[in-house]
Formats: sequence, C-alpha cells, structure tokens
Amino acid sequence: MTTITSLRNTQSNAANQESSDNQYSFKYFSPNINHKLSKSAKIIIIGLFAYSECHALQTITVDSRSAYNVSNSEDIKLMRQYFHEASMENPLSKGTMKILEPIGISKARILNVESPNSLDIEPITKKLSFRFSDRLSLVLANCKTNNLIPHIAVAQVPQNAIAAGIASGRKYGIADWNAYEAYAYAFLKHVTVDSGFNEADFEVANEPDTTGMAWMFAEKLGNSSRRAMAEYLKIYAAWSNAANKLTKEHPELKIRLGGPAMTTFSFGGFGTINWAEEFLKGVAAQNSRIDFFSFHYYGNVQPLVGMPYFGRYPTITELSEFLHSKLNELGLADVPIMFSEWGPSFETRNIPKALINGNNIGASWVARFVLDAAENNIDEGALLTFFDHKAANAEGVLENLWGWPSLLHSDTQTPKAIYNVATMLNRLPDHRVSTVPVRQDSIGVIASSDSSKVGVLIFNQNWDFINVQELAPTEQARIILKNLPFSASKVNVTKSVISETQANPYFIYLNNNLNKWQTLEAKSLRSTRMRPISLANGTVTIPDADLPPSSVTLWEITPAE
Repeated sequence: MTTITSLRNTQSNAANQESSDNQYSFKYFSPNINHKLSKSAKIIIIGLFAYSECHALQTITVDSRSAYNVSNSEDIKLMRQYFHEASMENPLSKGTMKILEPIGISKARILNVESPNSLDIEPITKKLSFRFSDRLSLVLANCKTNNLIPHIAVAQVPQNAIAAGIASGRKYGIADWNAYEAYAYAFLKHVTVDSGFNEADFEVANEPDTTGMAWMFAEKLGNSSRRAMAEYLKIYAAWSNAANKLTKEHPELKIRLGGPAMTTFSFGGFGTINWAEEFLKGVAAQNSRIDFFSFHYYGNVQPLVGMPYFGRYPTITELSEFLHSKLNELGLADVPIMFSEWGPSFETRNIPKALINGNNIGASWVARFVLDAAENNIDEGALLTFFDHKAANAEGVLENLWGWPSLLHSDTQTPKAIYNVATMLNRLPDHRVSTVPVRQDSIGVIASSDSSKVGVLIFNQNWDFINVQELAPTEQARIILKNLPFSASKVNVTKSVISETQANPYFIYLNNNLNKWQTLEAKSLRSTRMRPISLANGTVTIPDADLPPSSVTLWEITPAE
C-alpha cells in the first residue's frame, strides 16, 4: 500500500517574491536540497528579534457588556473556525489527534490521491470499470479513524484511458467527456457511499490558474490563461453533473462541490484574465452547482488591514469586497467563501522568508489574519498542513522544516506558535465585545465575555515581508475594563504570552544552551496569575504590560474567590 509522503500540489511550486521589482515567478522546490539554516542566518534572525524601540503607552478600553459583532456570523467562533482544517500531508496518529482535538479540528484537506489509471475501458464491450488508488484508501481510512470530514481536491490528473494525446511521453487532456463524467461520478460515490462518508467536500483542481491545469495541455500555458479557464469550466461542469446525479440518488448525502482553489495572484495583475470573475460568471452561465468558492491566501503576497501596501495584488478587504459583490450580482450570495489554503508565507524552505511560519512572527500575523478574515466575512479556512515536514540536510540527517505553515512540529506532538494562537482563541469567551481601539498601528485587540469571564487578546504585529525585517516596536498597554458582566469587588487575572522566548518552540531550536526554565517557557503556552485587582468606580485597570514585537498576549479576567 502506498504511503502518504506529500499530498501537497501546486502551492509547493511556490512563487518567489523579488523585492527589487515585486515580480513573481514559480519554481519547484526539491525536498532533497539542504535546508539547514546557516549560523549566519540564525544570527541575522536573532538580531531581527532584538528590535525593541518602545512607543508611548497605549490605553485599551474594553466595554465588557457591549456586544460587538462585525461578521455575518459570530466573530469569535468564526476566528476559531479557520483552525478547524488543514491539509493531510501524512496520516494522523491517535496521539496527534488528541493534541489537535482541543482546537476543534474536524476536516482534512487531501491532495494528490487520484490515480491516472483509475478508469479502464474494456476493448470489445467498451464497458467502464474503476479502481481507485491505494493512497486514497489510506487517507479515507485515516479520516474514518479520526472522525474527520474529507475535503478532497479532484481533477488533478488525466485518466490515461481517455487522454486526448501524448506529449513528451506524458498523456494529457480528455478525449471522451462522457467517460470522464462517469469517472467523476464513480469517484464521488466511492468516497461517500462505498467508503461510508455521509459528509464530504470536493474541490475541483488545485491552483488551476497557475500549474494545476498543466495535465490538460500538450504545451505549457501562461498563468491566468483564458484557454485554461475554458477547459476548467468544462471539467467543473463534469464534476457538477456527477455530484448532482449522486445526490439525487442518495439525498441523505451532504456533498459540497466547489472551487477553483486559485491563487490570489489571478485576481488581477498576473495574467490575461481575472480568474475569480471568469469562474463565477462561467459557473452561473452553465448552471453548475457551487457549494463554496475557494482561493488561497498567504501573508507574503498581500497585506492585512492597516498594514502598508506592497506588491500589486489585492488586499484582503479588496478581495472580500470584490467576491461578495460578484456573488451578489450573479445570484450566488449564499455561497460560502473559503481559504482552502492559508498561512503567513507560501515559502516552506528553512530560509528567513519561510521561517516566520514556524515562530512568533507568524503567530502574530495569524492573530491579525483571523481578525481581518472574520471582519471581512470569509466563511471557512484550512491551514496549509497539520505538521511540518522533514528533509535531509547536507550531512544526510533528517531535520524539521520549520518553514511550513502548520500547527505542529514534525514530531507530530509539539505545538508550534501558530497552534498556540488557536489555543488562545479557544480560551476567549464566545461573545465579542467592543474595544477602543480595535486596531492602531501595529496593535490589534480582540475581546469577548460571558457571565463569568472576560478575555482580552492583543497582538503586536508589523512584519516587513519584502525586506524580511521586524517593524513593530515594543509597545506598552494599559487595559481598562468597564461594565464587568459579573458581580465582584476583586478580579483574578491570568496572562499568557506568545513571543520570541515564550510559547515558541522555534526559540529552542535556535538556542542550544537554554536552561530548564527557558525551555519550559518556550515549549508551550503557559499562564501566570497576577495578584487580585480591586475595582475602582466599577472598572478594573490591569497593570501596564510590555507587548514585545511580533507577540500575542491573552488576559483572562474572572471574579476573585
């Protein structure tokens, strides 16, 4: 049986951002190259962490009884939702699932499980038969074991039996569309009816606007190609017809079909057409089903709210406004919008541009990202991977690739800094309340309350993706809580921090001479309790606190005993 070694597809053909002209190109990264971070690179990164210019005291006022909800859903629950799914690059053990369950993992995105030889045609009778890959069986079994809903990328390879031609020894294209639609139906039925998944998502292709449609053509097409879009819409229609047929026969199934799993490059400025607009117009025109619209979002491509603009690609707000407007215009207003991949950076090698995915810099970006995504009504999200990959260094020794946007270290047990942000969000009460400010320069605030608790999460984030340097100064915050939702004369306050040295296992990797206490602080999210604080005129003022660059701090306030 084939093991899952890498289910990631075209996003691993990551775009290299050139700071000189903000142009992007795509190339493959070999898993065998030397990923060892040099000593000089470590020194540079440590030096960047040391940036500590201090700004004036920031006063943050929280009205604990004033409901504040910006999205069409519940803001806090929506922010948590972005951590409920990731790509299954390798099977998940029971031990790994035990670690992931507290943050609400419920789905696994699955790539590269189609076989080009699944479809067979009997020469005389022309009868179709199907045999699906061992890899698909393996991941479905793993999803079943861990009670995960599969989210499978389909239409990633040709079916050799009905290929349109051969070029340079490889088969490409589709010569028999009826047979291809029969294959799509058989695949959907195999996953749902035959394998016992009453609920499943199917995403048609992966980044078809760049390299994900290469299997359809003899020659290489440019990015955001109009020709590729025309063929993609035909493929999408085949899967739509197959899904409709299956759900008509089995109305109990909760199948969702969506796409186009495109890069953000192709919303504009990267090719001949806007892929999102042409896809939505095409789907509406051909009356295909669309149960979600999906695209990929990485922080090193476009800025979040309030951050300096860079590059020529749209911001998260511009993307959201465009998509909601276009969906409304086409009568598709109820279609959810999904980040089917997201992360601080699409780079995954152990280089400074990628290593933010593994440390506190990426964690602080994630805190800003979930706030911005929720406030822009992005409905769903899937982090790139559950855990890091390993690769051999120059000495042939396997080492962790910290540059993956993932929740866990490659040991599948150690939570990374990004995971700790998800933990903080789960510690917040469910109902968001108002704060002044919500955002101010590098600072952002998320607060919530219920009848027994107030939570205040503050991030300090301003990372320069182009020049790979820290721009956030050390800030100081004074938190004033008004209108507590419970009766008390004193409150207990616990504080948890993600920073360069706290709740950031990457710090351990960079420093080999840490004492036991430093290792403990860096390994996991730890809380400290302050002395009880008395109310004054019905308000609580939490003692001033430093907010280091690229940090996330959570305060949890409860009645004192």
